[in-house]
Amino acid sequence: MSTAEAVIAETAAEGQARQRRLILVLLLTIASLLIFWGSASAFYYHSPTGMFADLARWVGDIAAALVTFDGGFLQWLGRIGIAVIRVAPLFSAIFIVGVALRLRNWLVREHPRPASANPLFDRHFRGIFSELVIFTLLAAFLWWITGNTVENLHRLKGDQVVGFDFLSSTAGFGINQILFIDYAETSSYATAIMVGLINTLVLSFAGIVLATIIGFIIGIMRLSHNWVISKLAAGYVEFFRNVPLLLQIFVWYNAVLKPLPRPRQSIAVADSIFINNRGVYAPKPLFTDAWWFVVAAFIFGIVASWFIARWAHRRQMETGQPFPVLTTALALIFGLPLLTYGLVHLLAGPPVHFDYPVLRGFNYQGGMRIIPEFIAMLLALSIYTGAFIGEIVRAGIQAVPHGQTEAALALGLTRGQMLRLVIIPQAMRVIIPPLTSQYLNLTKNSSLAVAIAYPDLVAVGGIVINQSGHELEVFAIWMLIYLSLSLATSAFMNWYNAKMKLVER
Repeated sequence: MSTAEAVIAETAAEGQARQRRLILVLLLTIASLLIFWGSASAFYYHSPTGMFADLARWVGDIAAALVTFDGGFLQWLGRIGIAVIRVAPLFSAIFIVGVALRLRNWLVREHPRPASANPLFDRHFRGIFSELVIFTLLAAFLWWITGNTVENLHRLKGDQVVGFDFLSSTAGFGINQILFIDYAETSSYATAIMVGLINTLVLSFAGIVLATIIGFIIGIMRLSHNWVISKLAAGYVEFFRNVPLLLQIFVWYNAVLKPLPRPRQSIAVADSIFINNRGVYAPKPLFTDAWWFVVAAFIFGIVASWFIARWAHRRQMETGQPFPVLTTALALIFGLPLLTYGLVHLLAGPPVHFDYPVLRGFNYQGGMRIIPEFIAMLLALSIYTGAFIGEIVRAGIQAVPHGQTEAALALGLTRGQMLRLVIIPQAMRVIIPPLTSQYLNLTKNSSLAVAIAYPDLVAVGGIVINQSGHELEVFAIWMLIYLSLSLATSAFMNWYNAKMKLVER
């Protein structure tokens, strides 16, 4: 046999091996989907067409929620969330889409590669084979667990329907902090849970911002050459990170905020802010339609600053000429809205008015109230997490080679410029990964708010459980929401980490 004939024979054998591997993978994928469908029919739906009918109803409910805009933007999002959060069809859709995407990736990346005559020795077949077998068996097991749980619940609770339809029932209880959406005792359980979710988001976001500020200040203080400042920061870290967070919450709430004076003896700040044991009362802004011009100017300033920063970076890379990006960004983000505010005030009157709190009887009426439970949680979470972030910042700064400090000083940079322009940007590569974990911990630790009756997601969900008896459904909502928050935070921090890493040329 000549060399050309040998090459042709080898190519034909290779093509047949790849074709056999493709057929085996397709058969394996079909078998996985059939096993998944059979498990759903046997353990959960008890009907061959049950899964497909449920998927059709689920898609229809989501479509109906998407085109129903009554009640505002947040109410619209809440309806979509309720329509999406149905365990069985959501699980089915995730499995089917996941298998389809895995098959597509295999066809694009692994199928064109050489194949072995024996599939057992073909790593491109063994990989997808093991994945599909494991996930299919796990899915079948989950169908069995879910079906068994539903049957037991029906046996225990009789005719009570297992599902999320109860979320449309009337809540019948009040909540002492309601932000951004309308809620009354006649609202639904879904609206109540949305209020708790918003409270959790506001607390977590404010805590992350404040803890980051505290942590960076403490981390830099720990490296100060001033003995007093360094030891104060070290004492702060050692004390607050070694005292349990729940104990700190109780101390802030019961020992610091509860002993504050009653409303009639409130502590007045600037004659418009009043502090007492019922919270902080401050002027409430009331925005007119003209306020949107100021908001538009603020958004325009942010977008313009982003484009200017990109242009300035590109110009500096090409010509070496710097551009005052920070000054320009501050002028656009803050100066432009202030100028717009002045113009709107001159032409159409003030775009914002204030409702001031007034003491009437035994309490203040009007204005804006920040409840003591929120203040206690914010202080405890921020101070506790700030101690850990301080150590992360200190370690990140110390990880930067000392030669960078010497080079910065040799260039004539001041200590502040050295820290801002040289040390911190390099330290961020070390700081960001553990910082992400602290942000996740703070978000999850906010669930401790139930200990002092702050109406977060867990506290409101607990009331819903006590009134409706749907423990499993509320637990599923809790887990899904906290999982989504954690994944979103991780995704954002991973993106930021990728932006901060050094790019080799």
